[in-house]
Amino acid sequence: MSLRTDCQAAIYSYAPQQKQTNAALFGEHKEYVGVVLTLLRDHYHALSDAGETEWTVPEQITQTLNELKPY
Repeated sequence: MSLRTDCQAAIYSYAPQQKQTNAALFGEHKEYVGVVLTLLRDHYHALSDAGETEWTVPEQITQTLNELKPY
């Protein structure tokens, strides 16, 4: 799998498409979905800029997303 595909899968594991849509349309869990997108996309760009080809998520990001998860 590619770095991009793995990042997308990680985003969907924390904020599935339905949750993202509800956040955009109705504000439901908007803050959490925003945190998921921001942390994982920023991490993707950091890995990509560093020339990495393997997706990894630091424990700190995983812990933060799990602790904040409202559903």
